[in-house]
Amino acid sequence: MPKILHSLKSLKTFLKEKRPSGVCVVVSKKLYRKFKWAIKEIGAPKKNIVFLPDGEAAKEWKEIEKLIKNFIKLKLDRESIIIALGGGTVGDCVGFASAIYLRGVRFVQIPTTLLAQIHSAHGGKTGINFLNYKNQIGVIHLPTAVVIDSRFLKFLNREQIVDGLGEIIKAGLIKDLSILKLLEKETVESFSKSRQLKIIIRKAIKVKQYYLDKDLEDKNIRQILNFGHTLGHSIELKHKISHGRAVIIGMIQELKISEALGLTFPRIRQNLVALLKNLHIKINTDLEPDWNKLMRDKKIVGDNINLPIIKKEGSARLKKIKLKKLIR
Repeated sequence: MPKILHSLKSLKTFLKEKRPSGVCVVVSKKLYRKFKWAIKEIGAPKKNIVFLPDGEAAKEWKEIEKLIKNFIKLKLDRESIIIALGGGTVGDCVGFASAIYLRGVRFVQIPTTLLAQIHSAHGGKTGINFLNYKNQIGVIHLPTAVVIDSRFLKFLNREQIVDGLGEIIKAGLIKDLSILKLLEKETVESFSKSRQLKIIIRKAIKVKQYYLDKDLEDKNIRQILNFGHTLGHSIELKHKISHGRAVIIGMIQELKISEALGLTFPRIRQNLVALLKNLHIKINTDLEPDWNKLMRDKKIVGDNINLPIIKKEGSARLKKIKLKKLIR
């Protein structure tokens, strides 16, 4: 499993130990201007900085081609290390490009958003979108290290905090009830300054690592981490809303479905709605998924789907259900 580092200072020590033949930093131009201090701490020469577009625009074949051309131009080899500095899209693209370049080059994740720090930077899932379907092409390629530096979170706006909280709430619902208890004392506005911030982040990461240790290739139990994502991904693409907000809506709608099937108690959904209100998160739970896109979900096998079910807060299981019971 990747080494978890808790500061950029630790990364410098880590790089000295690994002795890479070259270091390349991939970042968007916007984040490059914002985080010059971080790039300075990493110590990579300016000529070794490569740029990607912001957001989902980066997750296209043409951008991966550009990345690989830059790797060749910089003469990166299999002893080099490529650093992804940014949110989830940068991590997805850099991870994928480093996996297919020279059949695999080491890379390091430096997630700069709350969502990436507790979710997308872990587990080695990399990839790009294809034919307007999310994450259709990719591989599992674990980073050598993940740097969790809380200083980046000071630069996040409100929506980016909500984005991360969606995945943190999910971690609490599927595995660690104590996360939900800690969140009861927070609001979106207080979260990035909270004394409990680092504790909550480490707990959420621990939940993800629990499932990764048991099922790295995402064949079975790891799919519990997709709670809220089955409907959430199609809502995200259809309505052009943020990932974390879509996952929150997806969790509520999936809980409604499992209630209707007699698999979950209504109290769980009611408690989730109350927590969101306490956190000052307002969402539109009536947004309809794109049912056609949902049919591309990787948890579908034949006429069935493995749906994560919350037995009680802090405990989940996978349940195989017929697609006709899911799709309305």
